[in-house]
Amino acid sequence: MIRIKDILCIIIIASFLFAGYGCGDSAKQSQASDPVGKSSEQVEKAGGFVVPADGTPSEQVKKLWESTAPVIRADARAKLGDREYQEKRTPLFSAWVMLQGKLSLAETKDEKTQRAIPEVLKLIDSLYGFPGYSPERREKDRETVKKSFDQRFQKLDQQIKSL
Repeated sequence: MIRIKDILCIIIIASFLFAGYGCGDSAKQSQASDPVGKSSEQVEKAGGFVVPADGTPSEQVKKLWESTAPVIRADARAKLGDREYQEKRTPLFSAWVMLQGKLSLAETKDEKTQRAIPEVLKLIDSLYGFPGYSPERREKDRETVKKSFDQRFQKLDQQIKSL
């Protein structure tokens, strides 16, 4: 049975995929102006983070985790305001959603890997705050997650490293 969260997730993934690939000449120009000669299949960026395109699904998740985990950990320890957390959320969330979309379209499916990505997205939403909530609600949720952040982060870190 399809749940509302599933439909929302599919819509978000589709919108990021459409926005990431572009619909016109700008996508062609970015490929043509690439100074190192890498195609968009080899390197894709989402919010400043490189979304891995090569390797198994678990290797791709591990690579993205290696680049985003230090940022998430540092931001959890920082005393930022709601506005800063919201600004930092988008690049992280975008990169993970883009990878989730790519892996959902891949021929080979890896259930453990596909379950890890939503856990990362939940952590991002918990720490940085869901945009649809009020700043007060996000701040309250953030304080709650910071109390058990290290345990939650370590558990997720181990889950991803064991893929």
